[in-house]
Amino acid sequence: MIKNYFFKVVAVILLAFMFSCDNTTDDPINNNKNNPNTGSGGNGGGTITGPRILHKLVANNEITQEFVTTGNVLEKAIFREDSGPNSFFIGTVTYTSGKISKIKFTQEVNGTAPANNLIYNFNITYDSGGKINSTICNMSFGTTTGFTSEYSYTYDGSGKMTKIVEKKKDGVDYVSFTNYNLTNTGDNITKLVTETGTTSSTGVPSTTNLMTTTYNFTSYDSKINPYTTLPKTFFVIWSLLHPLNFTYLSANNLTNYNIQYNTTPMVSTGLTYLYDSMNYPVSDQTQVLKYVYKAL
Repeated sequence: MIKNYFFKVVAVILLAFMFSCDNTTDDPINNNKNNPNTGSGGNGGGTITGPRILHKLVANNEITQEFVTTGNVLEKAIFREDSGPNSFFIGTVTYTSGKISKIKFTQEVNGTAPANNLIYNFNITYDSGGKINSTICNMSFGTTTGFTSEYSYTYDGSGKMTKIVEKKKDGVDYVSFTNYNLTNTGDNITKLVTETGTTSSTGVPSTTNLMTTTYNFTSYDSKINPYTTLPKTFFVIWSLLHPLNFTYLSANNLTNYNIQYNTTPMVSTGLTYLYDSMNYPVSDQTQVLKYVYKAL
């Protein structure tokens, strides 16, 4: 399945976070000891004490994620894939009246699109309150047309997203659906349950033989999630391809999670960070993974 392929890509990136569950450090907040001139993630520009935006993630001295911005406007996001040293998945953002209206994801290998380039074109609309209310995604392999996915969104009384329903079409007929059921605790997403099954040709979902995956985001720190410096809409769409990334929408940083596919439990994973004096993460505790910011 396409989503399983993408999950593998993101899982590799997130493995860079997987260290001891011990969150203690010698210098827990003002951690400039190991980065004396790069207190905002190794950008060489000194500590940022005012507004900022996430620029890069660097793991083992290689860029794994890069966000191309002008001011606070995201123009492009680049994610390194694990299929090769020069293989990337790139999201290009289009705005209408100041809001993200389109996101196009494409592959790139050695600077060019591969023959069977996997392409996702997302078109996004909003309700009168500015919340996403509909998304249509057209997927293709190179010049071959693939599936079309239609997404609808549900929010609670406080405006937090609680459910996304995807209905997938092959040509004019519906073939499958996925429910993304979100649990919010405060300003963090603490649980995601996805349910995938078949539909009738008119889009009526079947309740039999559902494939269920449960993501338990069991704990967060009290610091600032660097992804919140970038547009939330982008990460809603990115998470539809990589459900583990729904935590990018949370206010704080994930410190423990586990994933369960149907009834098979997965091992719990702990994540650790070092922070700067403004409570932004600058690295994991081992300094293998670094966050780089740009001042605004």
